[in-house]
Amino acid sequence: MIKNKTLYEFMEYLPFLKELIKRDFKMKYYKSFFGVLWTVLNPLIMAFILTIIFSTLFKRSIEYYPIYNISGHLILTFFVTATKQSLTSVYFHSSVFRKFKVPQYMYCLSNVIIAFITLLFSSIPMLVLAFILNVPLHLTMLLFPLPILLALIFTLGCSLILAAYGVFFRDLYHLYGILTYALNFFTPIFYPIDIIPVEYRFVWDFNPLYLYIRILRETFIYNTVPNEKTLIVATCYAVLTLALGILVFKEKRGKFYNYL
Repeated sequence: MIKNKTLYEFMEYLPFLKELIKRDFKMKYYKSFFGVLWTVLNPLIMAFILTIIFSTLFKRSIEYYPIYNISGHLILTFFVTATKQSLTSVYFHSSVFRKFKVPQYMYCLSNVIIAFITLLFSSIPMLVLAFILNVPLHLTMLLFPLPILLALIFTLGCSLILAAYGVFFRDLYHLYGILTYALNFFTPIFYPIDIIPVEYRFVWDFNPLYLYIRILRETFIYNTVPNEKTLIVATCYAVLTLALGILVFKEKRGKFYNYL
């Protein structure tokens, strides 16, 4: 009964979510000269800069280094952008919730979806680079959407949790900024995992983003099908985090009005 009620609520406000996405997407590039083109230029520029800086160190040990770099940058940027914006999505729109009966999670969903659309547009440079660098075409490239979908599910779960707790702990935004900065170093974006001593790699293994990036690189660049254990762990991270996010948000939403 509860599930049906939740589904009914979501379907009822689906048109609102669509309009919200359209509005936020337009506002994101309002008065921007390049507009949506920035979603393509940004990963190219970042990959170019990081490749120049680190290619002398890692180019020999990492095949197709520019694509290796940009693939990690895409998923990490998507996660950080979506979660940071979702963290403030509820209390930033508290005036709306007091006047209109709107599910609070709609703003969180909008942030995640817009970040995901940006990720899809940003994937274009990676495809172009693969063509320029003559990356061989292979069937495992068809698995390219899998790690992106898992990253989306995982990110949505984290976003719901952060959106809920962001209402009660306003300092969480500043703390989370430090944590996301640390993620740049605890996720192998520009360096190979081989440089980490074996006894410390368990720290990286607990990072779900590392799994999604690794699967993306294996399937798209290195013509490798991820092993069964990796896929199971990556899927469990995504599904369990989403389930936890839904439960946390449901449990906390009744208390929002006391803090907004």
